[in-house]
Amino acid sequence: MQPIPEAFSKNRSEEQADDNWSSFIVPPFYSGLTIKQQTKAFVIVGGRGCGKTTLLKYLCYPSQFSVHRSTLGDSDLRHIGLYWRADTNFLNSFAGGGVEKEVWRSAFEHLLACELGAEIIRSLLLLNASALRSAQFGGVENVDLSALLDFDPDLGRTPEDLLRSLVQRQRRLATWINNLDAVPRPLMLPGTVFLAELVRALREQLPYLASSTFAVFVDEYENMRIEQQKLINGLLKHGKSPLLFNIAMKRNAWVTRDTLGNEAIEAISDYNEIDIEEKLEKGFDRFAAELLLFRLAEHRQDLAPLLPISSEVLRAPEKLSLRYGPDADDYGRSVIAAAERMLPRVNESEAAARIMSTPQLRSVLRERVEDALKARGSNLNPNDFLDDDHPEASVIIPALLSRERETPADILKEFSRLKSGKPGRLAPGSDLIGNNLFGCVNQIYLGRRNSILFSGFDAVTLIAKHNIRHLLELVHRIFIRYQEINPGEESVLPVVDAEIQAAAMREASETVFKKVKGRGTYGPQLHTLVETLGSIFRARHRQRRQSEPETNHFTVSRGVPTETLRIYLTEAEKWSALYTVSQTKMKDEGVYAVDYVLNPIFAPYFQISFRKKRSIPLSFEQLQVMFEGSQDARALLVRDLGARGEHQMGDLFEGA
Repeated sequence: MQPIPEAFSKNRSEEQADDNWSSFIVPPFYSGLTIKQQTKAFVIVGGRGCGKTTLLKYLCYPSQFSVHRSTLGDSDLRHIGLYWRADTNFLNSFAGGGVEKEVWRSAFEHLLACELGAEIIRSLLLLNASALRSAQFGGVENVDLSALLDFDPDLGRTPEDLLRSLVQRQRRLATWINNLDAVPRPLMLPGTVFLAELVRALREQLPYLASSTFAVFVDEYENMRIEQQKLINGLLKHGKSPLLFNIAMKRNAWVTRDTLGNEAIEAISDYNEIDIEEKLEKGFDRFAAELLLFRLAEHRQDLAPLLPISSEVLRAPEKLSLRYGPDADDYGRSVIAAAERMLPRVNESEAAARIMSTPQLRSVLRERVEDALKARGSNLNPNDFLDDDHPEASVIIPALLSRERETPADILKEFSRLKSGKPGRLAPGSDLIGNNLFGCVNQIYLGRRNSILFSGFDAVTLIAKHNIRHLLELVHRIFIRYQEINPGEESVLPVVDAEIQAAAMREASETVFKKVKGRGTYGPQLHTLVETLGSIFRARHRQRRQSEPETNHFTVSRGVPTETLRIYLTEAEKWSALYTVSQTKMKDEGVYAVDYVLNPIFAPYFQISFRKKRSIPLSFEQLQVMFEGSQDARALLVRDLGARGEHQMGDLFEGA
């Protein structure tokens, strides 16, 4: 039997084949995209790992004309997607070398003509890849493309010959760029003029393509040079059927909306924007559960009958209503419940009970009660504040004893009322319990072991934050740890202990954190930001009083932002180090109208809350220090913002 972790090992679209028809789960927002009915450009945005490329590949011909599809109808030919990924290294070579800008522009258009022209021919060949399809469609051998010889008399007349010619010209272009002084400049095809003529010839000669629109999806648009982006912008603005252009990019990746002419592209009038993460926000827990179960069912078919999903239904756009329609609530609950059974959660109440029943953790709790009583000058017995029958109240006692407005005697009276069954402030479900339990439980674990609160399928989805790559990375690490402890595979669904989950999530979180340095031009600055914020929030989680538990986001309320800082914040959103949420209430005039939230994928590494609860105000000057300040300056900032005078910092930048 195949090891379960392998089902989740591939979490990057680059690791998947261009044909993802069999592995693609139709997302809940798919029916609202109207991409196949498009009449103008789409701009698809989202953070790294949210699924942009996977969606694009699904929309393009290798998947839509997949050999795994049993039948194709006329509707499948109305929108033929062509995927093109901007190659950063290659496209950046289209400049300098003593060559005029106009020539480099022609070279870029030539590249588009060659690569996209080849893709158009490949789509036609795949459409007719089998005898059955050739009988249904066919006619490729009779297509005459001699009209294209006006562009270059050495181009092929048949689709197969044209494909070979275009691939050959791609190689010649690359050779010329690498040998500008030694190789003659190749003949440049005129970009979209050539592509439009190719499409026209095919539509005229093949009746089944007469109503087809060829839609180009340019992925990683932000990796192109500015002048190349301007050219693509013009194609977005002026594109029309049967040849349309679309782009996909990270959030905040617009550098220019100008075209090569005097116009700029504008939202709504020239393009429709699709925010993948925004689309995934609603119903992400159900979709995440479906993805988990689908991967497991496809990898271990012996387990498929035990799961409340149908792979065929998950793949079928026309059956989306069965999963997300008005009558799909029972299905949704069953799918999430199945994921929760495999990844069970230990909630705050259960964690408090574990603390009381675990000698090492109970000893930590008693020491904190004793220290708090000594700090208050009280001679009360610490054991009087601990009770196995009331673990929730026992766990929050050290925080209450550390607050000046509370007296030890009054707290003991409340605790005595609880033990005698009388109503009071420490009763289960009270505000004191609800507001403090998570932070106090997590505080006990901090610095000693992985917090058991980082367990459960719901925690996985909150930590992944609508990011498919992070979701799969978390689940993959969890099942690796599970298999190490349970090496014998059985034909039963795995149930992963909470301690295993917590350790695995911390490991996955650390892996993501270490990769931040490589995120774009400002990766090192983003890394120091995450490190500093995580350390500040961790210090806040350690505070004895727990008066502001679960701090994990900030607002900016003072100072004047520099242009450099604006760039840093834009990059932090672009690479998903931070994300923004509109403020629901404004406390001060001049405060930025958004909360900046540290991506919860970093929460397990720093052992801080993954729930958006409390924020701290920062100045622009403090943010500047977080991005580019010295180690000493950032350590001072952590002490000032994190300790809040309690002086229980420990190691300022420890992640373990």
